[in-house]
Amino acid sequence: MVSAILAVFINTGVVVIVVANRIGSFLWIYPVFASTFILVKPIEAFLINVIASIALVALANIFDVISLFSFVITILMMSMSAFVYALHGVKQFRLLETLNSVDPLTGAFNRRAMGSDMEAALSNAEHNGVKHLLAILDLDYFKTVNDKFGHAVGDQVLKRFVAITTSHLGKNDRLYRFGGEEFVLLIPEMSEQDEFIQNLRMEIKKELTTPDGKEITVSFGVAPWVPGTTTDTWLQRADEALYLAKQQGRDCAVFSNQ
Repeated sequence: MVSAILAVFINTGVVVIVVANRIGSFLWIYPVFASTFILVKPIEAFLINVIASIALVALANIFDVISLFSFVITILMMSMSAFVYALHGVKQFRLLETLNSVDPLTGAFNRRAMGSDMEAALSNAEHNGVKHLLAILDLDYFKTVNDKFGHAVGDQVLKRFVAITTSHLGKNDRLYRFGGEEFVLLIPEMSEQDEFIQNLRMEIKKELTTPDGKEITVSFGVAPWVPGTTTDTWLQRADEALYLAKQQGRDCAVFSNQ
């Protein structure tokens, strides 16, 4: 918002200065127009430049000295070049964001994204009463898949697991790769939490298989938010619940009672 106000301000300023000083301040138009693409989104900068150019043509009494045609062509060339360059920068920034937040193998979010999202969820719970649910998911006996079929097949199983799981999640639910075959699920407060987790576990069991058709099951350690929760204690409670799920024979979900 501040950048947009500044972009409008400097463009308005250069129009006023050129109108007042005429040809003496004309060359200020070009650096000001170019800097607009640094301050706001490319399409917004281009529109601001167009409006400022129209204002200059209408108000500035300089085109008896400077060719109007040359002004329009040079401003258009400069603005289009800056637009393309800025658009490329936006694409590179989005790619960098993706690399910083997404696991390259599975397409799930990574631990960096998980940390920031957990902090946001804790703040949301403390201030707005939205009680998120955290679960650690572990693919049962995944090592045997790698040993029997190879790591390439194991990687495909992990990708398939993420695709299946995310297809059953809501738009605000987030799945992260925690490490190896462990994943973390973060979902906002909902009714029937136990039913949702059990249904998700059964859907994964039904759809996820090895190349020879054997089902792959998943164990869940689930920790609902409680007052005083921190990121460390939240993960610890979920991990302890996951340990109990494994002790109970795997292929089940255990909720933390703390």
